Amino acid sequence: MSDEEILAKCAEIIGVESIAAHDDFFGVGGDSLDAAEISEVLTAETGQEVSMESVLGSPTFADMLKSLRGRS
Repeated sequence: MSDEEILAKCAEIIGVESIAAHDDFFGVGGDSLDAAEISEVLTAETGQEVSMESVLGSPTFADMLKSLRGRS
């Protein structure tokens, strides 16, 4: 999945029109149930373990994407 596809999937789960990489998870309305669903969906679709903690612990979606991609 591309970063854009991941952001679109996160937006769909949270129930907003779109999400930018610099957006804050909680700032766009995300909650722990959304984090659990994002974790489950991204793990299934990317084949990489995406923990709920990594979703909740990332200040922005860009940080979550960097973590997912193994980038610093």
